[in-house]
Amino acid sequence: MSKQNIYVLSFLLSFSFAQDKGMDLFNDKKYGEAVEYYKKVLKKRKGDAAAELGLGSSAYYNDNIELALRSFEEASKSDNEIIQSKALYNIARVLQDKDEISKSLKLYKKALELNPSDIDTKINYEILKKMKREEQQENQDQEGNQEQQENQDQEGNQEQQENQDQEGNQEQQENQDQDGNKEQQENQDQDGNKPLAGSSADNIEKEKSDQMIQAEAILNALKGQEEINQKQKILKSKILRYEKDW
Repeated sequence: MSKQNIYVLSFLLSFSFAQDKGMDLFNDKKYGEAVEYYKKVLKKRKGDAAAELGLGSSAYYNDNIELALRSFEEASKSDNEIIQSKALYNIARVLQDKDEISKSLKLYKKALELNPSDIDTKINYEILKKMKREEQQENQDQEGNQEQQENQDQEGNQEQQENQDQEGNQEQQENQDQDGNKEQQENQDQDGNKPLAGSSADNIEKEKSDQMIQAEAILNALKGQEEINQKQKILKSKILRYEKDW
């Protein structure tokens, strides 16, 4: 905000000519000279609240904020409520520039209590209150939006996790079904390749019949061979015998 809102005490006519000179330097924007002038005055008149107020205003516009605050604080100790009110107003303005809003509001309020007719103090006080309310509302909105976003993110993550779980369960179930169907099909194929109970018996009987036939054929062959052998033996004997008889 503009430094023009800093309140400079209008000195009473009963003040000395020296103090009027300080006002002239200030109004001519010779702030450095005004600071030096008020310092000289305070050396001669320690505790002069009006001079402290003039020094504080001149120091502020001369970009010496620390000196300005010290001078305003000294002026705020005055028994004169008007000077005290203006000093508190100026302190509040400096703190407002520093964004120390709560402290500034308290000082504006106290200045108004000392001088309720001070329009500048009242206007600044109301403006600052409105600014604080808007800032609080903005912070609440931001916190609400942030909380809402976090909740949405959590819900989104939860929903995503649930979908993934469902997909995983579905895929697992499908795999199990496929494995089960595959196993069942394999079992069926194996069972299909196996002979039925009746067929097995028939085959056994058939195998037995074939073996019997082969066995009978072998026996018959052996018998035939034996007969041949027997016949040969007889013939040989006969021959031998015949030969022997010659």
